[in-house]
Amino acid sequence: MTYESDFKLDVLKELGNIGAGHATTALSTLLGNKKLTLVVPEAMIVGMQESMSLCGGPESLVGAIYIRVSGGLCGHMALLLPYESVQSLLGYLLGAAPQELRDMELSTLQEVGNIVVTSYLNALAEMTNTQLFPSVPAVAVDMAAAVWSSILAGAEVADYITIVQTGFQTDAEIIDGTIAFIPDEEDLAKLLGALGMGEL
Repeated sequence: MTYESDFKLDVLKELGNIGAGHATTALSTLLGNKKLTLVVPEAMIVGMQESMSLCGGPESLVGAIYIRVSGGLCGHMALLLPYESVQSLLGYLLGAAPQELRDMELSTLQEVGNIVVTSYLNALAEMTNTQLFPSVPAVAVDMAAAVWSSILAGAEVADYITIVQTGFQTDAEIIDGTIAFIPDEEDLAKLLGALGMGEL
């Protein structure tokens, strides 16, 4: 790996660490006596097709919380969880893994995902010195390909996505997840420049 590649991943790792710090503080306030922290094991820049495989492939069942980002940079941001991780997370928060996802379970998933995604967005705004505004979060549980279609409906997206593979650390386990920021095509260069990363 080149120095330039190392530098880009270091920048993304730092972005992930700041976002994790923000999210952990917010989650602690929301959950009271339940411990739920966000860990950041890996950061990467990948193509659209490769990003799909990180979620288990296009036909894998996932839960997603996603927002549209506007302001100084435009695009989409999402937290994607394999369905097994959705069940583990909700089981930890609600006391038992749900057999099916009803309104309460979806609302809980949406609230936790919203905190994580907006914490990451705030970290991105902090690092780029840019005002960024989230839309109201949406939640979906479906095959990964269908979820990506919902997230990107009508969007002019870049070929590359910034990914932080993360996890929720509970008292007993780490629950896998992936945070993705998908900039609009015209904003990809602006994002890289703001992060001091230059061209891909």
